Amino acid sequence: MEENNKYKTSDLYLTAYLKIKNFKYKVEKNNKKYTFIFDENENLINEVDNYLTENGGCDPLLYANAIKNLKNFLYNKK
Repeated sequence: MEENNKYKTSDLYLTAYLKIKNFKYKVEKNNKKYTFIFDENENLINEVDNYLTENGGCDPLLYANAIKNLKNFLYNKK
């Protein structure tokens, strides 16, 4: 995977938010830590900013389910 134009985060909750905003990601594991890798573009950066500044919005049920699904995915990858 090319490193240029990649947005990396280990924040599960940010990843859940981006997931329900339909951004695709890959998961990388280093030692015991998981990193979520997204293709970086203007739309992604805008959504990250919205999330971090608490200006983003989403369906709470979809968000809760995305968190649960990511936790299950990571737990089963161990």
